[in-house]
Amino acid sequence: MAFREIVMDAACEQRNQIPLLLAVVIVVGLLLAFSFLFLQPGSAAYVIALVDLLLVVGCLVVFGGTYWYCTKRAMEN
Repeated sequence: MAFREIVMDAACEQRNQIPLLLAVVIVVGLLLAFSFLFLQPGSAAYVIALVDLLLVVGCLVVFGGTYWYCTKRAMEN
């Protein structure tokens, strides 16, 4: 069995928890978007918020893609 299959099997076993993770990431993203209203471009806090935005978007892509893949895989079986 390939390493990718082992990882995806382990991730798909936790498919019921992925919507909770997505909800947490969305809430963090909303709070982050609200904080951009009070940050000045060029400040250290603004740079940290941009890095945090990259992490939030990355988590949305990874968790959303994993949930989509696992749901598709469960429907095919």
